[in-house]
Amino acid sequence: MIIGVSSIRDMISAGQEDLVKAYIDTFSCSVTKEDGTEVTLNPDIEHFLSANAIQFARMKTAITHLVFDEEDAALLGYFTLTHKSLDIPADGLTRKIKDKVKRFSALDENNNTYTVSAFLLAQFSKNYAVDGGTRISGSKLMEIVWDQLSEVQSKIGGTIVYLDCEAHAELIKFYEGEHFTLFGERISDADGKRYLQYLNFV
Repeated sequence: MIIGVSSIRDMISAGQEDLVKAYIDTFSCSVTKEDGTEVTLNPDIEHFLSANAIQFARMKTAITHLVFDEEDAALLGYFTLTHKSLDIPADGLTRKIKDKVKRFSALDENNNTYTVSAFLLAQFSKNYAVDGGTRISGSKLMEIVWDQLSEVQSKIGGTIVYLDCEAHAELIKFYEGEHFTLFGERISDADGKRYLQYLNFV
């Protein structure tokens, strides 16, 4: 299998918006359980790709990257990257993590938080419509994310990466297995869901 990666923004700039939309239409987070019922693992992931990814790319708010199999053009997954300010509570960080964070941030002594400029992995998912999501592993998809971040880092700098994920055991196991460190949590104003916050370093 030969894996290709294309940013939605680059594709739109090249006059390939119809192709982007065609790829988006093939994406699904739904899986079929043993009893035959279909369950959507993450409706937010599907909604973002269909409703926001193109607009955000045009506005340069966040750039979505499509990952596909070049042999048959199947969409294997996608991820979205952006860059924003992040407040990291100093309490609870290990000494090793704190020493790394301090090199790239300023401590707000009033709130006891480090303010950093960080890469945000805003969206990340395999496409379960292709071979039930088995054609590419989550670890391989994450490896592609790191390749993209390393390329950006070599041009503009930056080292801290963070993400939010719902507090599900499978997601926790995956991200901690990918060497992300828990540093906080938040409650979404939009839907009231609890999200865990993880960081890592490029």
